[in-house]
Amino acid sequence: MRVLVIGIDGATFRLMRPLMQNGYMPFLCEVEQRGALGTLETIYPPVTAPAWSSFMTGKNPGKHGVYEFLHRKRGTLEQIPVNAGMLGSETLWEMMSKAGKRMVVVSVPLCYPPFPVNGTLMSDFLAPKGARDLSYPPELLKEVEDKFGEYLLYHKQVYTKDNVANVLAELEEHTEYRQRVAEYLLKRDAWDFAMVYFEGTDRLQHELWHVIDPTSPMHDKQEAEQYAERTRNYYRVLDNDVRKLADLALAQDPDTQIILMSDHGFGAIHKFVNFNIWLLREGFLKLKNDIPTQLKHALFNLGFTPSLGYKLSMNFGFANLRLSQGMTNRNQILDLVRRGFLSFRNVDWKRTRAFSSGNYGQIFVNLQGREPFGSVPPEEFATVVEQIGARLLELRDPQTGAPVVDKVYKQSEVFWGEFIDDAPDVVFSLAENYKALGTLEFASNRVVEPAFGNSGDHRMDGFVGMLGNEIKHNFKIEHANIMDVAPTILYLMGLPIPSDLDGHVLTAPLRDEFVLSQQMMQGDALGARDQLIPDYTEEESEEVKERLRALGYLG
Repeated sequence: MRVLVIGIDGATFRLMRPLMQNGYMPFLCEVEQRGALGTLETIYPPVTAPAWSSFMTGKNPGKHGVYEFLHRKRGTLEQIPVNAGMLGSETLWEMMSKAGKRMVVVSVPLCYPPFPVNGTLMSDFLAPKGARDLSYPPELLKEVEDKFGEYLLYHKQVYTKDNVANVLAELEEHTEYRQRVAEYLLKRDAWDFAMVYFEGTDRLQHELWHVIDPTSPMHDKQEAEQYAERTRNYYRVLDNDVRKLADLALAQDPDTQIILMSDHGFGAIHKFVNFNIWLLREGFLKLKNDIPTQLKHALFNLGFTPSLGYKLSMNFGFANLRLSQGMTNRNQILDLVRRGFLSFRNVDWKRTRAFSSGNYGQIFVNLQGREPFGSVPPEEFATVVEQIGARLLELRDPQTGAPVVDKVYKQSEVFWGEFIDDAPDVVFSLAENYKALGTLEFASNRVVEPAFGNSGDHRMDGFVGMLGNEIKHNFKIEHANIMDVAPTILYLMGLPIPSDLDGHVLTAPLRDEFVLSQQMMQGDALGARDQLIPDYTEEESEEVKERLRALGYLG
């Protein structure tokens, strides 16, 4: 049978449930009544790149090797943007191509650079600006652009109080464009599997969460009165677009099973947490004793910080500095304001036992033999990890006294596999409404501070829906993980499931008769493969990083 997957980045019941109840998402209500719907737990960290990688491989990041938007080269502090070549395991697209299944894949993250598939594939927003190798087969891009104009991948508009309309207009334009391309490609060729990806929900929720969430510290009643209805209407239009794709697939073949899903959930940001500052204050991270570093540190303690420079630039109307195109960009302003501030160049690595790098405050031990300036002997590694974990649980919000860290995990509970050496050593989740402040080393001189910029960010609880003639009606999906989707797709399509996938087939939402009749075939283990380091020029690498910063992912 055929399977159509519609990926809706960051879609969450925190927003969708009220929208469903108030008539904005009638198709999703139908999926709940005529099919199955529930929560889909994602992997840690709940970031787009590793989450969709775990979807398409059915494995945790320890087996596919993608942990963040940036990959740190082993033995260095250098970071490069990830792309499809970084995946250290086969993907759904490859498994199905080998089995002779034809497919259509539209802009799913980690599909750049495009690779040969048995069908058609359009690349994603992680492609460098100006790249023209955006499709497979290569000539498909020109065909699409001849019909629909320039292939829209990059969002430019960001929130300021005078720019909400432009943010929404861009989201509406991109979604309409993606819908038209998707419908065309689904009609263009016969297919067994198809996937269409929408990222507008993620962008809207990062930039405009506060517009429709009255509990957000950034909520402005007047702004909400002006824009909340248009913001909610975006979901009405998207819901109808998803309906049209489902109807198109079912009209072509009634024996099509449809899966709707997000890569992670979403929620409000109320406060930022700066973990390198915390490590500095706790004594795990040390600064150099030279005069330039001490001068920077003194100014830092007085409040002269990169976050101050960023806030001032925003307050003086330079919101466009966050953009990846235009007069300048956010990376340039950050480079200017941080030249005189603390950075990892001011760290005394010989005395430093741990540092933080990542969207969720991931902490790495400065381990001898692994880090470029490692100071912690292997025999002390476990002790340092345990000490940091215990102190994280003691971290309190200075205003409320509430715990900032919700839970500390053993690394082995979250990651396992061939690429475990690249995993963070201390893995933890923050309390609700707290967010680590990106990957800027020393953004602020406060460990906990009010959030600014984005008003929403990722959570672990995404969603999944299933609809089709082999799906139970009015079934609540429970205990599902994003790694379960790939083996479920393979099972629905009658293909063998590799034995080293971490996910499991979601049989509970499937009709009992189907499960009894459809044999579950186990295939050989896929194992790991070498990661291909992106062959970007320095300019291309910096451009992708700039765009990720503009989107709020790199500090």
